[in-house]
Amino acid sequence: MPNNRWVVLALVMVTTTIGMTAFAANYPLLNLWIQDLGISRAQGGIISGLWYLPGVLISLPIGWAFDRYPIRRVLLPCWALIVVGIGLMAVASSFWGLAAGRLVFSIGMNAHMIGAPKLLGATFAGRRELGFVMGIYTISFTAGVWLSLNVLASAAASDGWHGALQVLTAACAGGAALLLLLPRPATIAEGAAPRFNPLSLGAGAWILALGYAGYSIGTEGILSFGPDMLVGRGFPLTEASAIVGSYALVALILKPAFSSQLRPATAAGFVVVATLLALVAAATFFGPGIAPRGAAAVFGVSLALAMPALLAMPAFLFAADRSGQVYGLYQALYSLGFLGQPLVGQVVDATGSYPAGFVVIGLYCVLGLLVLAPAVRRLRPE
Repeated sequence: MPNNRWVVLALVMVTTTIGMTAFAANYPLLNLWIQDLGISRAQGGIISGLWYLPGVLISLPIGWAFDRYPIRRVLLPCWALIVVGIGLMAVASSFWGLAAGRLVFSIGMNAHMIGAPKLLGATFAGRRELGFVMGIYTISFTAGVWLSLNVLASAAASDGWHGALQVLTAACAGGAALLLLLPRPATIAEGAAPRFNPLSLGAGAWILALGYAGYSIGTEGILSFGPDMLVGRGFPLTEASAIVGSYALVALILKPAFSSQLRPATAAGFVVVATLLALVAAATFFGPGIAPRGAAAVFGVSLALAMPALLAMPAFLFAADRSGQVYGLYQALYSLGFLGQPLVGQVVDATGSYPAGFVVIGLYCVLGLLVLAPAVRRLRPE
């Protein structure tokens, strides 16, 4: 049923956009939590960081579960956790209530971030448009963050943060209901998955996942610390945020065009070029006389190349009964950002210098070059 493939893509994009809106809810709501509940900025950082923590523990077994069981059967309980988590945050009256809700939500959403690309890889396996599909899928990441920073922020301004999160809880419940519409043939994993043994995936899978994690943590560091760095250079906060956020427009425009050229033979090259551009973007934020919007544009090109390629590579390089475990490995190593992001801040605090912090970010990003490691190259089909 060819049309079912595009139904799956549409459903995955809508649900991922809803989930990413919830993921980014702390961006516009943090200041309101500080004012209303009296939480500290350190506690706000903990709430943000709880996103990473579940992935360290659940990603590998969840990836195996997506290989072993029908994907919809695993996704639905995950979305129940997403709804409960945002619901707890909507009724929270203290830091602990927010933290508990964020943790429950993060367990479910971390699992979704493994199951969604696994589902698309299985649905479009062997088809020429798989790379293009992964590029379109990643648009939902940017769309969710944009909705949070704009629509959710507006709702909070008019109805308060409790009301905004109640609307978001309803949206998450709607997302869970949409999963019931997944065409059944596309949700059944093909074959019997091997027993749970992450080490059996081989060195290539681990090296590839480390490259994904490093690039992702590094580029998120640019988003996290870039606005504050520009404020230190004299830009107003709103302008600084808008400058860094302008990367999204570039990425949204370029992803469909770039990803339409994505193939198993070209994916590693996409990531190499993207990694080099991420390093250029980080460095040019500090170049005298260089407009920071130019650096943000380069950053947008980097993300438009890298994320579709990195998310397509497990589907390109591994059999359908193992790709879920590789996506789980991606998420597990990416979750080390719980430790990696604070290190950037600690370096900035210790040196009083943002360039030193961006050197650390650059070291994370350069791990993306691991896609050229011999163990990864041997995985590529001839």
